[in-house]
Amino acid sequence: MYQEQRLEEILKLLRVDNVLTTEQMIEHFQVSRDTVRRDFAKLSQAGKVKRVHGGIMQLPANNEIISFNDRLNEFSDAKKHIAVLAQAFIQAQGTYFFDVSTTVLKLAQIVDTKATIYTHSLDNAIMLSGNPNIDLHVLGGQFSTKNRFFHSLNEAEILKRINFDVVFIGAAGLKDGQVSFEDQEDAYVKQLIMKNAKTKILLAENTKFSKEATYSIGDLSDFDYLITDVKPSAEVMAATTVKY
Repeated sequence: MYQEQRLEEILKLLRVDNVLTTEQMIEHFQVSRDTVRRDFAKLSQAGKVKRVHGGIMQLPANNEIISFNDRLNEFSDAKKHIAVLAQAFIQAQGTYFFDVSTTVLKLAQIVDTKATIYTHSLDNAIMLSGNPNIDLHVLGGQFSTKNRFFHSLNEAEILKRINFDVVFIGAAGLKDGQVSFEDQEDAYVKQLIMKNAKTKILLAENTKFSKEATYSIGDLSDFDYLITDVKPSAEVMAATTVKY
């Protein structure tokens, strides 16, 4: 793969994950550390990314609407496939929670059933706000610019009084079967909604099994279903009772 091809793909990956590490790109492209460093340096010099310790991060968007539309164009086939499978769990007049996740965002884009949906994701809220079938409830509070969600202890307490038919959860990492996330406030919201959920569904691409984040909310066996793009390895399946 030529450098320009790698640079284009790096920018696409960055619009999905916000932060990319040198180690991730070495594994992804199967190239040397020096090659990745040169790629990162070229993107940084061109003003397209910000260098951080151990990798790069997406530059803050100057226009939220443009940034949002760009994200819609970056849905991978894997995310689309997962979202279509997840849609089968949405029944008319049900009550659901949509997590902050680009895969769940794809589900928000295609849902066409009359339902009540709660979310703390700005992107989900934008996507669902124009859908006449959805009774939309958005949790408020302080806005996290990196992962685009709202959080407030007072708002989160509302979730204790809501019984969800299904909650759709994304994941930053699934390494060793642990479901983990980058933000403590986000992890707390997920723990609350899972307590009152009849069915808990995890939506995650197979690549998440090699990643881990700081805050864990439990393991795969805490979920009723895992919807992913590639069948997990025998080791993963043996380690949990989750349905695939």
